[in-house]
Amino acid sequence: MGGSHTTLIDAAEPIVDYLMRHARVSKIVAGHITMRLKTAPHRLKMMEESGCLLLKVRGTASVQEIRVFSSDIDAVKSDIAKQFAQLVK
Repeated sequence: MGGSHTTLIDAAEPIVDYLMRHARVSKIVAGHITMRLKTAPHRLKMMEESGCLLLKVRGTASVQEIRVFSSDIDAVKSDIAKQFAQLVK
């Protein structure tokens, strides 16, 4: 895992743990954390960016961006959607 932030919000930990074991993931970069938000359910949004998959992980009162790099973004996106179906929006 790389990036300037190595801290993960609680809601992001199981997702990153899963991605670290995923055979098609070459790099994971933990990004910006926005704190002190209104209380809301945990969610996961996935957006394709140039060369990576951007995950926005919503915790109870925070949001964290995580970038996932892979040679097969579509397969990783599909696997995440299956594994974390209850969170995906």
